Amino acid sequence: MIDATGQSPHWRAVFAAFVLIIFCISAFEIISEFAAGETLGSMADDVFRFVLSLIVLTVFSFEYRAQHRALGNLQNQLDKARGRLAQLDPRSQYLASQYRAVMQKQFDAWRLTGSEQEVVIMLLKGLSFREIAELRETREKTVRQQASSVYRKAGVASRNELAAWFFEDMLDPPPTDSP
Repeated sequence: MIDATGQSPHWRAVFAAFVLIIFCISAFEIISEFAAGETLGSMADDVFRFVLSLIVLTVFSFEYRAQHRALGNLQNQLDKARGRLAQLDPRSQYLASQYRAVMQKQFDAWRLTGSEQEVVIMLLKGLSFREIAELRETREKTVRQQASSVYRKAGVASRNELAAWFFEDMLDPPPTDSP
């Protein structure tokens, strides 16, 4: 998962650890200096670092929980969509599996990687690059690069052209009977 600034979990963890260390050191210094008889006024720099790190940790915690809720909501929406597909009548399920097989043949012809195939499916479902990155637990930049690679391999210029490629034949009007 990525955060609002597009940082990877690794950098978020490093940042959180750094702020937590500052918080603990400041707390330890305040306690030890206070026990040595110093006043809060003489420990202003330690108190400032303590309060600032507490604020940063609080904001970080709220944002982290908000991102987990958003990811959970996306996962629930995906699960509901899968559930609705499973409830379709057998003929619809058969047609869906046949269409997926046609898509897979095209993926193979374009020589898409597994990751690129996942991105295509999610793009066709209408997810944004950011949503795809969150679901795949990668950076948005990575998803954009994979989408660009797909567009190049497919010979299309955009998400819209990619979707049109897969749905154009299905949306042609049915043939009319000539009198």
